[in-house]
Amino acid sequence: MAQEQSALELEYAIPPRQRFNPLKWARREPFGAFGFALIIFIVFMSAAAPVLRTAPPNEFAVGPPLAGPNTENWFGTTARGKDVWSRVLFAGRISLKIGVATVLLGTLGGTLIALLSAYAGGAVDFAVGRIADMFIAIPGLLLALVLHSSISADLPDLPGLQREELYLVVAISLFFMPGTYRIMRGIVLELRESTYVEAAQVVGSSSFRIMWRHIAPNMFGLMIVITSISLPAAILAEASLSFLGLGVPIGGLDAVPSWGADLSGSSRRFFSVAPWLAVFPGLALAITVFGFNIFGDSLRDSLDPRLRGRI
Repeated sequence: MAQEQSALELEYAIPPRQRFNPLKWARREPFGAFGFALIIFIVFMSAAAPVLRTAPPNEFAVGPPLAGPNTENWFGTTARGKDVWSRVLFAGRISLKIGVATVLLGTLGGTLIALLSAYAGGAVDFAVGRIADMFIAIPGLLLALVLHSSISADLPDLPGLQREELYLVVAISLFFMPGTYRIMRGIVLELRESTYVEAAQVVGSSSFRIMWRHIAPNMFGLMIVITSISLPAAILAEASLSFLGLGVPIGGLDAVPSWGADLSGSSRRFFSVAPWLAVFPGLALAITVFGFNIFGDSLRDSLDPRLRGRI
């Protein structure tokens, strides 16, 4: 019986895709390749911050207050003499770490909920759909603010994430889950009616086996696309919350620099006389978001089922 089941499942399986050729993709999607190069550059600069920095990011009086870019302080200094170059590099770590953790949690959570509710159908699917509609109806930044403010549980520190960073990850990921659920639900409903799923049901496969062996693997490509497209939005959400003072702590020697926080607070008073305080953190944020945006768009076009033969 098991051999007949496996043979029937293979007979109705989706044909394998062509092998992905990176060079061919780069020639066909030059903007996507450029975006990927920007991402690699940002990741390298952030990861190598301890080596590339000129001073600790929160050390006072590294240089003269409000000194312009020079050979000692490449991006100038703040009103308290902190090195802007060091703060920009270390801030990239926070944005990338929170952005990746947020999107992974939101995408995986939304996909799992969509898989379970859409396959179950009936009242379960209806109830989950109405809850998702309620979250989607709330403006994104307002929803993130409300969720961040309402998380009062004493969350533990996780490896690589402090408690304040974990608050941000949970709040922003809950903002991404409803949209991911809506997209994935449609895919599950479509795959549930596929011939190979019907064949698996005929031979007696359990619902669990069908979901995780036949439906879930065929959602992986779309998950990659959603992740790449959502990353810039997650980075902007973290920067927005930090700009409003709800991000990572910005005071003290142990505080972590953030692009959004460096564009707000007391620094705003000096933007007219020291524009480098806004230019360099804002430029780093813009380059990062731009790189992820064009790479995500190209990846979406490449993984579109109508274009698979071109990969």
